Amino acid sequence: MPQRPLLRLPNPEPIAPPRPPRGGQNIIKPSRNRQAERLAPRFDRLANVAGAAQDVMQLRMDPDAIAPERAIVFEVAGSLIDFYKHAADIGLEFLADDEMEFAPDQDFQVKGDPEDAVSGRIYLAMPDVEALRQLVRLWQRYISGRRMADGFGLWSKLFGLLKDVRPWGPQDRLSPDTLEYWSQRLQENPDEPVRFEVELWYRENAEVRARSFTAFGTTVLDFGGQIIDHAVISEIRYDAALIILPAARIRELLENPTVSLARADEIMYIRPQTMAEFSVDSDREDDPQHQVAPDRAIFLPPIAALFDGYPVQSHQRLANRLTIDDPDDFADGYVVPARKHGTEMASLILHGDLNRGEAPLQRLLYVRPVMRPIQTFDGWDERTPSDQLLIDLIYHAVRRMKEGDGGEPATAPTVILVNLSLGDPHRPFAGPMSPWARLLDYLAYRYRILFLVSAGNVRDVLSLPGYTSWNDFESASVEERERAVLEAVNENKAHRTLFSPAEAMNVITVGAAHRDGAPVRAAAMAVDPISAGNLPNVSSAVGLGFKRVVKPDILLDGGREYVRFVGTNPNLQIRPVSVSGRAFGLLAAASDPAGADLSRTALTWGTSGATALATRAGHRIFDALMDRDGGSFLADTPEQYHALLVKTLLVHGAAWGNRFEIVEEVVGGRHHFKKDGVSRLLGYGALDVMRVLECQIASNRDPGIAPNNDPLVGVV
Repeated sequence: MPQRPLLRLPNPEPIAPPRPPRGGQNIIKPSRNRQAERLAPRFDRLANVAGAAQDVMQLRMDPDAIAPERAIVFEVAGSLIDFYKHAADIGLEFLADDEMEFAPDQDFQVKGDPEDAVSGRIYLAMPDVEALRQLVRLWQRYISGRRMADGFGLWSKLFGLLKDVRPWGPQDRLSPDTLEYWSQRLQENPDEPVRFEVELWYRENAEVRARSFTAFGTTVLDFGGQIIDHAVISEIRYDAALIILPAARIRELLENPTVSLARADEIMYIRPQTMAEFSVDSDREDDPQHQVAPDRAIFLPPIAALFDGYPVQSHQRLANRLTIDDPDDFADGYVVPARKHGTEMASLILHGDLNRGEAPLQRLLYVRPVMRPIQTFDGWDERTPSDQLLIDLIYHAVRRMKEGDGGEPATAPTVILVNLSLGDPHRPFAGPMSPWARLLDYLAYRYRILFLVSAGNVRDVLSLPGYTSWNDFESASVEERERAVLEAVNENKAHRTLFSPAEAMNVITVGAAHRDGAPVRAAAMAVDPISAGNLPNVSSAVGLGFKRVVKPDILLDGGREYVRFVGTNPNLQIRPVSVSGRAFGLLAAASDPAGADLSRTALTWGTSGATALATRAGHRIFDALMDRDGGSFLADTPEQYHALLVKTLLVHGAAWGNRFEIVEEVVGGRHHFKKDGVSRLLGYGALDVMRVLECQIASNRDPGIAPNNDPLVGVV
């Protein structure tokens, strides 16, 4: 029975959002004369040639010049209201903007705190010839001190706050991460061509966009490359191509990143291919609980979808519980031994951790395969397609599911929860939002659905200052080990960030809590480094997210992940184990290596499994919301609010618990820094779904969760 009174939520009413605080930094800026001195070289050449079109076009021959049809970067201290409109007024095509920070100097600094970084914004725009002339005229008015014409006052403010103005160049297109990825690929396969993604500037005009892509395609062919795939998603201003270049051309870019393809004006970014990949190697054991699936007729339409690998649909735990939509024939060649990840995730959504013995869900699970099997030297991997842009695949998969595609009706219009236990390890979050995250934000809004996305698993080596040997670490108390590991994770937080698309703002990002239902067992040459189940396991990627929002949102069981010895150099170095030795993990249905046994189970751990459990929790919340006979006051809630309510209640059921003080001590610092530091690791806390379903006090059931004295809202 509920231990708190049930509260009736009010009916939703439209209200105007509050005005945001003006706030911001009080920036000391240079004088008009100083700006003219600093920036004159950028504009003088334009002024000298602006009179004749043929002279302006000569700028195109200089890759370092501001020129027509070449993106301009305006680096501005602070921010400007409605730059888009004012850019359009002089013929500049607005492309994008983004936040930035730069070190203070003699020209720009924060009043009262001259050592603080200066917050600013980057505005990107594409000019034509007339726009460049107009820009020069506005600049000349500014430096002469004349008043701007009506409607152009923002340009006076822009020039006064302008840190720099320059063309978008190779240093912007090629990131160090991309160069490192290429270097690794060539080390592994010195003569093999390299595939990668190119994000093009999205042009509003379809004809201009087509001409730009044609010019880009010619450039790729000139360098001996090939375009494998191309996609345009106008709703998120996405125009991208998957291309392949010979190894020799990649070496040219590694030796001199400012040459060849990096000079192409049509390109915004050059990135590693967006891809998720999983190894099929795992622990397996026989399932002693023989199960006969109930009659399919009792199952209700699906409200949850799984985008993942192809599952073993005839497994005893999954038979008659899945509806698989495979329009691209991913099943072709997907041998049963390789069907690991999708099988495990489907099992965890439907049954939870089998060691906990929960009742299965009584709805079908919609499955859309988005991975293929790849045979390796020692087995199989599962990987998203190498010949297709993954963002385009996800976009069309959701459209097909919710509204239909190619004249066909929607395949699963009742779905409101989408499980994405996928992430791109080559795109860790580093400030700008990835296209994949932008896509999820758009689709969540467009279709009123909730994506549940795994934070990612970072299984890199951790160095532990204060320990010089494995024996010392192994003999330390679990509290001492815990502090050492948390300090190491916090120290390396910049290198352990969320995998794309986990930084998306409209999704629930799920981290892995250090808990499971497995019997406690010792493991050879490995130790349990964490004492509390409400803390994250070692490999769970950390936040924060885009614009410093709380990420991950919640933690769910991800396995009591053990660590093992790697070396000493000079401090002890450890790493999460790759095989659990059946000492920990989430028990789930599994594919059989021989392809015959349909009762196999496996132990899995990490943020993928935690995300599947979060989807299951959301499913249970939805069923409670719609349970009129069970006393729910929300059974009549309009459909467009269903995903929002589930999202809200998932976060509502989370709590930091009784060990968050150790995280506070580890992150230290001032109050706002400390709060961000705790949220970086814990999000809003570890979820206890029964707090939502039954309004019970969490500590009565799970000692890993501390009591929370805030009033709880029940849904049953």
